[in-house]
Amino acid sequence: ESYKPDPGTRTLRELLRYRAFLVRERTRIKNAVHALLARGNIDNPYSDLFGKAGLSYLSDLELPPVRRAALDGYLNLLSELSTEIKAAEQEVGGEFKNSPQARLLCTIPGVGPLLSLFILSEIGDISRFPTSRQLSSHAGLVPSTSQSGGMTRRGRITRQGSTWLRWALVEAAIHAVGRPGPLRDHYSRLKRKKGNKVARVAVARKISTYVFYMLKEGKTYEEVISYQKSDLG
Repeated sequence: ESYKPDPGTRTLRELLRYRAFLVRERTRIKNAVHALLARGNIDNPYSDLFGKAGLSYLSDLELPPVRRAALDGYLNLLSELSTEIKAAEQEVGGEFKNSPQARLLCTIPGVGPLLSLFILSEIGDISRFPTSRQLSSHAGLVPSTSQSGGMTRRGRITRQGSTWLRWALVEAAIHAVGRPGPLRDHYSRLKRKKGNKVARVAVARKISTYVFYMLKEGKTYEEVISYQKSDLG
């Protein structure tokens, strides 16, 4: 069915999508800086090249004129993007404090205030999804299926539905697998068998399932996984 979110949700969604776009652009520029240094066979002496010390190093780095001009351009863009990202985050303001559901989603390992709000704004009203599979399908995270000769085959994920919700859940998965717990264990098992990309998407789909039950039942992440464990015996 057609769904139109309320004005507040639409505004929050647009603002968070704008911030996500800026963050993507900033990442692209950072990658371009790393590539520029690699072309010059310059080793990066900092673990965080774009921290205060790293940026000072980049500003003083001696390079051929063309590369120096390109690096200065990249650094100016990074500064402008960081300013815009902070402004967008300030615009979100107290939305997190006023959202019990966002605070609930923050109990998922690796999910912070902005990502929790992003997921919520993309889902909208959780009651429009009768099952967790329908939510995962809306995010395009369910495997495609084909039937032939009485056989049903599963393929890659459909990628149909909300591109932004899928992106947010995959981001959540990337953060979650860096922390000890069931999600990282699930990722590690699948990674050995099917590789990094498939395992990461599987974790995103599992997070989608957890999000469904957390929002439907008002439970924390720990409460949901404990309930599932006990239900399985």
